Amino acid sequence: MQFKYQAKASNGKTMKGVKDADNEAEVISWIRDNGWIPINISRSHEVAIQIGESVAPKNTDWSDFFDLSRKIKLKDKSIFFRQLSTMISAGIPIASAIEILSEQTSSKRLKKIIKNLYTRVSSGGTLGRALEEYPKTFDSLTVSLVRSGEESGTLDDSLSKLADFLEEQDALRKKIVSALTYPGVVMSIALIVLGIMVAVVIPQFQRAFSNLNVKMPMITQKTFEFGTWARKNWYTIPLAFFIIFLLAHFLRKVKSLKIYIDSAMLKLPIFGDIVFKAALSRSFRTMSSLLRSGVPVLTALEMAGNVSANEKLRLSFVQMRDAAAMGGAMNTVMREKKLFPPMIIHMIAVGEETGRTDDMMEKVADWYESELSEKIKRLSSVLEPVMIVFVGVIVAFMVLAIFLPIVTSIQALI
Repeated sequence: MQFKYQAKASNGKTMKGVKDADNEAEVISWIRDNGWIPINISRSHEVAIQIGESVAPKNTDWSDFFDLSRKIKLKDKSIFFRQLSTMISAGIPIASAIEILSEQTSSKRLKKIIKNLYTRVSSGGTLGRALEEYPKTFDSLTVSLVRSGEESGTLDDSLSKLADFLEEQDALRKKIVSALTYPGVVMSIALIVLGIMVAVVIPQFQRAFSNLNVKMPMITQKTFEFGTWARKNWYTIPLAFFIIFLLAHFLRKVKSLKIYIDSAMLKLPIFGDIVFKAALSRSFRTMSSLLRSGVPVLTALEMAGNVSANEKLRLSFVQMRDAAAMGGAMNTVMREKKLFPPMIIHMIAVGEETGRTDDMMEKVADWYESELSEKIKRLSSVLEPVMIVFVGVIVAFMVLAIFLPIVTSIQALI
């Protein structure tokens, strides 16, 4: 089997060529024996496709741009890989295991994909190759771990690690969702109450007060004016929310704007820090898993940046990859970017010096997850009284708007 390789020599020169080997790990070992740093390795028949894609003009993928469909849940994917790992370790052929699992999953979309995977694998293809055909469902991390397991003969172990990783990501996502659920519910209830007041209560008082020869307070006048406008133009409010949602969805897919939007996301008060910690936890956990699976450090850095889902962080990981390709240290780039706490930079530096980068990456991910959990707990305890005050202010405003004219009328009669 022939592999195309790209490596960086000690003098900084990029080395390219073709190497005959049984698998990718053998090529990596040969490159390191020459004193080079592996950058990219791919089978010779894949390179022509990659070159063709890079040379061809990149048109906008409108199907992806307007794709609003829900993704397959992390939980469903983790269950699939966990069960597949268990069945393979029990000696069941991979094609038979995939066929069995296609009838067990509750997700219709995933079931359809699994059936297609069975068709590819049963016809002689590899699982990693079959997964590559669904980039929106299985990211580069998933494909790399599966292909690494296939080439090393430890597919069941790789699938188990992948299931662990997906379960950790699902747990992290649920923590964030739980922190946002309470304020979301309170805000929804407040808006519903406000809508009922505007549509039902305020018109009754407005008709009653119109017969009184009393000057309405400013707060009452503005409330009645808002109620009249809202009843006539009620459709503009949900329409505005819908337009904002679509605008945010589309703007995030415009590559030239992504860096500015993602940078702004990190600067949001309170929630920006949650986004930052969640992204770095995901990235460092990914890199640790890839390094332990034998993926080259440069490829692992690039994939770790991709899974961060933040363009600013992704570019930071790309710069760390470039520094590593030139023989530099990752912790130097991290120190220059000033995105990471000093303790994290020190841990990565120790890992690079001792050759235990994967262990240190996992410890960093654990640290960020513990910090994130603690911050979510504090946020939940703070948001509860804030939301109560918020609802109280709305209720107080409506009460004042309605009862002030009543008080004024009583005073006029006395």
